Amino acid sequence: MKKLKFNILLIMVIFLLSGCSTLYLGSKDYPNFNPELQSNKLGDLVLPYEDGLRTNNQNKEYEWWYFDAKLDDGSIVVVYFWKIKAIKDFYYIGVNYNQNDGYEYKKIKFFKQKDTFFEKDSCNIQYQNNHFIGNLENYKIKIDPNDFDGFGLDINLKSSVKPYRPQDGIINAGQDYFAWLAAVPNGKLNGQLTLNGETIDISGSGYHDHNWGNIELQKLFDNWLWFRGTVGQYTIIGYELNTTNARGGYSIPGIFIADSSGIVYENYGQNGIFTSKENLITDLYSKNNEPLFSKLKILTNDKFYLEIEGIDVIENLYLFDVHNNPVIPFLFQLSDIDPYYTRYKSKVILQLPDETLYEGEGVLEIMDLK
Repeated sequence: MKKLKFNILLIMVIFLLSGCSTLYLGSKDYPNFNPELQSNKLGDLVLPYEDGLRTNNQNKEYEWWYFDAKLDDGSIVVVYFWKIKAIKDFYYIGVNYNQNDGYEYKKIKFFKQKDTFFEKDSCNIQYQNNHFIGNLENYKIKIDPNDFDGFGLDINLKSSVKPYRPQDGIINAGQDYFAWLAAVPNGKLNGQLTLNGETIDISGSGYHDHNWGNIELQKLFDNWLWFRGTVGQYTIIGYELNTTNARGGYSIPGIFIADSSGIVYENYGQNGIFTSKENLITDLYSKNNEPLFSKLKILTNDKFYLEIEGIDVIENLYLFDVHNNPVIPFLFQLSDIDPYYTRYKSKVILQLPDETLYEGEGVLEIMDLK
C-alpha cells in the first residue's frame, strides 16, 4: 500500500506540478472554438490502428484505454489501462465495481515496464495476465483476480455501434494535442465476474474509448463534463470541455447520437451547440474549488436536446489525497492546482427535433484540473 501511494504521488508531482506556471501561446483572435481549424484528414472510416498504441514514449506523453459497463443486475464496472511518460514510465490499471446494494470495490495497481506489451496496429494491451484486446468490433477484457484482491473479470464485448471521433478526434494547441476515440460507443457484453472466491456469469452493455496526448491535461483544460449512456434504441455521448485561459478559454461542447444503423446526429465545437449547467455541487469538493455542476443541458440549432443529470456518486477522488506528508498539499496549494475526478451514475433525457422524448441512463464524468 505504501508503494502504491508513493507511485501515485510521484506521478502527480511530476505530471501536474510541472504545469504550475502559466503557459502563454498568443492571444485568442476569434470568438469561438472553430472545428475547421482542427485536424480533419482521416475521413469517416475509423481503422483498427487508431485504437492501438498512438504515443511514441516521449516525455509528457500519456495514453489510456477505458471501459465501463452496466450489468443486467444494475451493477457498474469500470476498467482503465494507463501509461504515462513523466521523466520515468508508469503503467497501471484502475478497477471500480459498484453494486446496487452499495457494495464497492476499487483499486489501482502499478506494473513494471517489462510486464507490459502494446501493439500499434490494433488494440492489444497486456499488463502481466491482464489484457485489453480488440479490433473495433470485438474485444476481450481480462482482469486477473490475483492482482486485484480476488476481484476478476473475463469479458467479451461486441460492438453494436460503429466507432466515432469528431473529425480526427484531436484537439490541437500548437504542437500540443489531446485526442479521443470512442472505439465502441455501445456494445453487448457477456463473460464472468469473480468476487470473494465466487465466479458468476454476467451480461449487459458496455462502452470503450481511447485517449492520448502530449501535454499535461491541466495545461490544456480547466475541467470537463462527459457523459455516455443509452435511451431507447439510441446511444448518446454528450460533453463540454473547458480550456484554460492561456489556451483561449474555450468551451467545447459536443453531441453524438447513434443507433444500430449508424449516426443519427453528431456535432462539436461552438457551431450551433449551446450548453447550460445546473445543480451546483456543494458536498464533494474543498471550499476553494471552482464551481462545478452535476447537471448538463445541451441544445442544438437542429433542435436536438440532451439533459444529463448525475444521481449517485460512483467515485469521487481528490487526486492528491494519497499521502500524509503535509509538505505535498502545501506545494499544490501554492501551485493553484486542486484536481478532483468524479463519476456519477446518471439519468438522461433525449428530445428529438419532432419533440419525441426518451429517458435513459448512463455515466457522467467530471474532471476538475484546477
